[in-house]
Amino acid sequence: MKKVYIFGRGVGYSYLKKCLVNDIEIKAFIDNYAQEQVDVDGIPIINEQSICGDYDYVIVSIMSFNPIRQELIESGVPAEKIICFFDEKDAENPTNDVVIDSSKWKAELNWKYTQEVVKPTLYNLPYETNADSLLEKKEIPYVMTEEETIQEVLGAKKSLVRYGDGEFEMMLNRLRLRYQNVDEKLAARLREIINSNDSRILIAIADNYGNLSKYTDVAANGIRQYLAPSVRAAHMEILDVSKKYGNAYVSRPYFIYKDKNPEVIRKKFNLIKKIWQNQDVIIVEGIHTRFGVGNDLLENARSIKRILVPDKDAFKKYDEILAVAKEHAANHLTIGIVGPTAAVLAYDLAKEGHWALDIGQLDTEYEWFLRGAEERCDVPYKTVSEYVDKKDYEEMPAELWEKYSGEIIARIEA
Repeated sequence: MKKVYIFGRGVGYSYLKKCLVNDIEIKAFIDNYAQEQVDVDGIPIINEQSICGDYDYVIVSIMSFNPIRQELIESGVPAEKIICFFDEKDAENPTNDVVIDSSKWKAELNWKYTQEVVKPTLYNLPYETNADSLLEKKEIPYVMTEEETIQEVLGAKKSLVRYGDGEFEMMLNRLRLRYQNVDEKLAARLREIINSNDSRILIAIADNYGNLSKYTDVAANGIRQYLAPSVRAAHMEILDVSKKYGNAYVSRPYFIYKDKNPEVIRKKFNLIKKIWQNQDVIIVEGIHTRFGVGNDLLENARSIKRILVPDKDAFKKYDEILAVAKEHAANHLTIGIVGPTAAVLAYDLAKEGHWALDIGQLDTEYEWFLRGAEERCDVPYKTVSEYVDKKDYEEMPAELWEKYSGEIIARIEA
């Protein structure tokens, strides 16, 4: 009888469970964030540091399996003992038949492909092929290009507030963000802001509602999966098709686009960097965000100061964050990198006459661009929220630490 650990207990495990052979022993589920210690079936729940003893395989049931595989290898699990259920290569490996029924496995992956790629593509096809006419008839929202968005911010010195899927799900009281729990007060503020009209503030949304041809297949499929009929309908109830929205993907100039020509991408980043050219900048960020540290993203700013806030559930400390930010906002450009909290912060500062940007994942995108990354990857000593939740952070090089720590003017503890 083979002994296995199962990494993950969510939707992915529901696929895997149907395919496991009968003659195995599940030693434990691995869930680094579980509150309980025993599963409903009486199987222990552990974190990955507790993997020990006699076992044959660790089966990863997480759909984004590459970061987990690497994490397990780094924690000492031999690569040959790791099976990733959603890796097609692992499904073709006959040695894995001893724990997973290969015919059921392939059937489940095919079914998943139909549900998550074929069906969403067919549903979304009319929006993609008829985007221009739908826009003209005001059946989908108008979203500026990235360049138009930046020029709007630059030319009129507008503050930028971005709405991605996380912000929409928050407004709908649904959990989608790992680093911010559902908060009714935050949801109410986001609903208030997206319905506001202030010439000093540019509300930006993701350019997801029409033609997706500029995005990679993976990115486009992710958008199609997310924008299921009920979700699209919910978004359209919130959005105002008479408005012109900025492009929230201004903070994602690299990874989701097909065109990764270095000259094209460099031009995008250089245009964004013009926003803080010769500006005194205040950065409001998570403790481990470290925006612009170790790269030249902020090299053209006149000065940099940092306000550090909790990495997770920052909105719980919003009143304190806003008060400290307001103390320093005069004659400064405030850049927020704190999930949906940054959207509210940029809006509130702008309403008081300050210039503020909600800039999201820009630093991560820049790091990936500098590395020529074709897959999401870790960035040393920084939070990379779209890759993996870190428990431990690498030590920052001494010369970077000295400069970075000298820029910190306030810390707001969780």
